[in-house]
Amino acid sequence: MWRSGDRDWVISARCRGVDTAMFFPQVENGRGAAVRAERQAKEVCRACPVIVECLDHAVRTGETHGVWGGMNHAERRAYERATKLRRLRSA
Repeated sequence: MWRSGDRDWVISARCRGVDTAMFFPQVENGRGAAVRAERQAKEVCRACPVIVECLDHAVRTGETHGVWGGMNHAERRAYERATKLRRLRSA
């Protein structure tokens, strides 16, 4: 359940108003098209003032599709594993 303020960051997201298809590329449209769409989405993310909040949201909620916080699902999983490993090593 969302608490008030949990997604206030969305208001400042650079992707706001951008066609969401770019952030959820479909391989069915062709591998090349999907790769281009993902690359374009990540370009939008790179200049986003709330990229950290977006990535945190995707990791926290277990988002399995699309580009969030400048990362695709596989990149987010690797990021999450690395973060957990760092926590374990510092404990």
